[in-house]
Amino acid sequence: MQGKPHVLVVSNHWGVKASTPSAGIFVDRQIASLERVGVRIATFDIGTSHSPIRIVGKWLELRKLVQRLDPDLIHAQYGTVIGFVSAFVSRPVVISYCGNDLQTGASVSKIRTYLGIFLSNMAALRARALVCKSVQLRQELWWRRHRAVVIPSGIDLELFSPGPCDIARKQLGWEAERQIVILNVRNDPMNKGLGLARAAMQIVQSRIPGAELRLIENVEPDKMPLWYRAADVLLCASRSEGSPNVVKEALACNLPIVSTPVGDVPERLADVQPSAVVPSDANAMGEALVKVLLERKRSNGREHVSSLSLENIAQRIVDVYRIAMGDRPRNNSSVETCN
Repeated sequence: MQGKPHVLVVSNHWGVKASTPSAGIFVDRQIASLERVGVRIATFDIGTSHSPIRIVGKWLELRKLVQRLDPDLIHAQYGTVIGFVSAFVSRPVVISYCGNDLQTGASVSKIRTYLGIFLSNMAALRARALVCKSVQLRQELWWRRHRAVVIPSGIDLELFSPGPCDIARKQLGWEAERQIVILNVRNDPMNKGLGLARAAMQIVQSRIPGAELRLIENVEPDKMPLWYRAADVLLCASRSEGSPNVVKEALACNLPIVSTPVGDVPERLADVQPSAVVPSDANAMGEALVKVLLERKRSNGREHVSSLSLENIAQRIVDVYRIAMGDRPRNNSSVETCN
């Protein structure tokens, strides 16, 4: 392959961004970073319908678009239907697996969950290259896991950066002195552990009566740095995750984190202080939150995510594209893992 590839990115989030601004934001940021390093990108929205007729129609649309644009390869940004449909088009395919496309835990029916996992693994058999967001997620592949590389989503280190707590709270209208825990629930409060978080907060409030839990729901993506700067701690109470972006973003803002041991979070928090990885137990979680809230200091998290800049991740993705096209990457070690 000479120069940078022409890539058709397939996802299903663009149509829902009007109602959910944060939908697929990590995909949009990766696309922008790839374009900055010279990759030509086109996009195709497969939609959110799971009707077999609609899916077949989208597959036919995708085939026609591929014939018209003639891309070098297709990058499916998720498994399930997205990866499966992309794998049956006449171009080399890269599939990025993000979490619930290979894991159980999402608050959808068991039939839909296991069908999605089945389609994800079937698609892996036809893909030229596989990307998993964490080592733990790679272990969920049924086959070809030895060919999958581990590359988490990159972080915009200019957007997500430390800043004064008092200024952030003033902009958000939060009380200056109240101790605040934030939890990302988005569209799946059950999988995100809302019930567990509330139980843990009862323990916290018995020790710190003014402590408050604030939920991250439909927050404008560019306002998230204010939340990380204004809060005292991020709580991740999820049942399953691949490589949660909120954890990496919070680290970039030096926000302490208390989390269940999901995805790559134990690895991310290994040397971060103050922070804690705890079991999915309200008592343990509550005690860890109390400790962090009473200490009330920022963490050293940013130094542990400096390697995950959008630019670094973009270069690693380009190396995956080169492998998919049959070329040698710039540096063989760069596509093995990204920690």
